[in-house]
Amino acid sequence: MSGCRHVLALLEPFRDGELSPSQAVEVETHLLECKVCAERVKLGHALRTSLKEAVHAEAEVSASLEERIRLALEAERGREERSDSMREPHGRMLGWRGILPMAAAAAVVLGWAASANNRTPGHGTTEAAMSSTPASIEQLVEELVNHYQQGQGPMFTDSKALPQLEPEVGVPVKLPDFNTFGAHWEGVGVVPVSNQRAASLRYRIAGHRLTVYVYDASRLPVRRMLQERKVRDESVYVGQRHGVSIAARERHNGIGYAVASDLNSDESAELVAAIY
Repeated sequence: MSGCRHVLALLEPFRDGELSPSQAVEVETHLLECKVCAERVKLGHALRTSLKEAVHAEAEVSASLEERIRLALEAERGREERSDSMREPHGRMLGWRGILPMAAAAAVVLGWAASANNRTPGHGTTEAAMSSTPASIEQLVEELVNHYQQGQGPMFTDSKALPQLEPEVGVPVKLPDFNTFGAHWEGVGVVPVSNQRAASLRYRIAGHRLTVYVYDASRLPVRRMLQERKVRDESVYVGQRHGVSIAARERHNGIGYAVASDLNSDESAELVAAIY
């Protein structure tokens, strides 16, 4: 365990390739002997991959922006061909081959910024701000349902990896106890939801597929687009989207839970009420 504490601080720079050769060998040797730390490294790699894919999927460049960039590049090429006298005495202006990659990178950045401006608010957004946009909150529910229906993404079956998800999700992630319902836990992943992230815990109950999302309720106020009901004096919020039953609740510590399943609303409400 003491070896784990020493290596834990090196895992992040190890994933980034920032360790010295001797430190890298030390970490690699430890990972061969410690399954827990090896799982942490795998989790870190998978989370980064999934988040990069989510960002790239949103970084679409509009046709009008592409046209403006094309015209600007053509104008720059024309000026370069006509104006050799404008070159610096001790250097050269950027040529066409140099300008093109820079412009392409700028297009991606501008495209991502435009996309982000059109999306729901991200980290740092208060619930009060989000509550003024019902369409944005409805989109939260839609995205959770879509993730449930797709059933894709990195999955980890070692429950010891759950504490490692807190920095990604923003709240502690623990495994709900559904033993009384005969549930079988399949694994956990992290999914992007409206510029935030939620832990995705998957279960099977008597042949039914069930996903429990754990998230920061102040940033993802899912319950606001669902109907309130009481289950054993507990307030839960239920609804249906595209044939998927979804039930949510919020705890006093700001942790939100949402259950998505092909069960009926009553069963989903019972499940979410049983969480902690």
